Amino acid sequence: MDFKSDTIVIVPTYNESKNVSNLLNIFIESDFDILIIDDNSPDGTATIVKNYLGKYTNVHLLERSGKLGLGSAYRDGFNWALKREYKSIVEMDADFSHSFSDLNNLNIYKKDYDLVIGSRYVSGGKTEGWSKGRKLLSVTANNIAKNLLNIKVNDMTSGFRIYSRECLKSINYENTKSNGYAFQIEMTLLVSINDRSIKEIPITFYERSLGDSKMSKAIVYEAIKFLLANIFTMRRK
Repeated sequence: MDFKSDTIVIVPTYNESKNVSNLLNIFIESDFDILIIDDNSPDGTATIVKNYLGKYTNVHLLERSGKLGLGSAYRDGFNWALKREYKSIVEMDADFSHSFSDLNNLNIYKKDYDLVIGSRYVSGGKTEGWSKGRKLLSVTANNIAKNLLNIKVNDMTSGFRIYSRECLKSINYENTKSNGYAFQIEMTLLVSINDRSIKEIPITFYERSLGDSKMSKAIVYEAIKFLLANIFTMRRK
């Protein structure tokens, strides 16, 4: 295939014009391909990305008709990547809450595990810029998800991860319905119940400095609803 790398980094965007150029400037000199999935951002995010297309063979853009959700973006991104025979598929945020140095560290482990998760909640992992209340909420929610679903993963909601091609093809991710935190929980559950290997690697999560947070009460409620609906129907025995 006419691509620079066997690894694609999928980055969903909505109104990330303040961040996307800086992000792409890092990746154009890297050993990774990057796919921006833009949900028709009114701030012109996709227009900025188009300036890189053609000039840099490792930059790709998938434009969608509207704000269809994080989970939907990743499902479309997974389909795009698998059709182009990438061996490793990365999830990463556009707002620099995830660092490129941590990506390089996660990348070390991708050949040995089906899913590598960048974890805030293992030894060495941390968050920067969060209030004590927000961190307590996140830690508590992850512990509840971990215990209710009986999965030995400390950061169930992490959106910084690497899937192997074989893993995604084996877990029927196309049938997932969730977005937001619930999507990450649902995907972790699918990987676990299909007996695929998981490794958590410590990362530092940084609160965004530019642009607006996508966090909302609806995202939290969706995660709670997912957990309640799946405690008994999908929990591993």
